Amino acid sequence: MSLNNYLFTAAISLVFGIAGGVAANYYLPVPAQIAIIDTAEMLKLAVPKGRPATEADANLLADKVKNATQELVKQGVVIIDAQAVLGAPEEAYVHID
Repeated sequence: MSLNNYLFTAAISLVFGIAGGVAANYYLPVPAQIAIIDTAEMLKLAVPKGRPATEADANLLADKVKNATQELVKQGVVIIDAQAVLGAPEEAYVHID
């Protein structure tokens, strides 16, 4: 085989490889990234036992959750409250300190 045959074969492989990558990127859906936050559990942990949760506690928790999840949302992650989840692997849950 001559050098021209090798170059032609490499060029054809490159073209079909690029075309296949573009087609896969265009036609195959990207799975959604999801993070789950248990706000009810966070509120229980944030409020000392024996003291009822106040609106101020809920507002503080909402601000904390928003600040913690803002970067995830920018990256395209969908944030769901744990009360709306019927089933998910443990690694889908985000723990906010």
